[in-house]
Amino acid sequence: MASYEVSRTLVKSPPELWAELEGERLKQAMGEVKVKTTEPERELRWEGAGASGKARLEPSSWGTKVTLTATVEEQVADAGFWARFRRRPVAEPPTVEGLEQRLTGLLDNLGSAHRKPFVRE
Repeated sequence: MASYEVSRTLVKSPPELWAELEGERLKQAMGEVKVKTTEPERELRWEGAGASGKARLEPSSWGTKVTLTATVEEQVADAGFWARFRRRPVAEPPTVEGLEQRLTGLLDNLGSAHRKPFVRE
């Protein structure tokens, strides 16, 4: 089972980051996923096709430490032990292409300013 973890301290408040993660940001980065809160405003878990993971927020001195983890699930062969002797093709485990890059991209996106300060709209 392959797993990935990326973390960074962002100069934003935990409630601000929580609102973005609970919204569409995580779904935009990971695709169609189900998001479930495990600890309000601290940790949430997500599950999608072939992968699952969590996002954890921890207060830091100059902002909020965001840790994103993801695990790629492996499939067990249907035939089990005897598949080796029958010479049946074994299904390849699902891979999620570019998962680590998407997690890093999500951190980059969360850390960037989305509105310009002191600008009237």
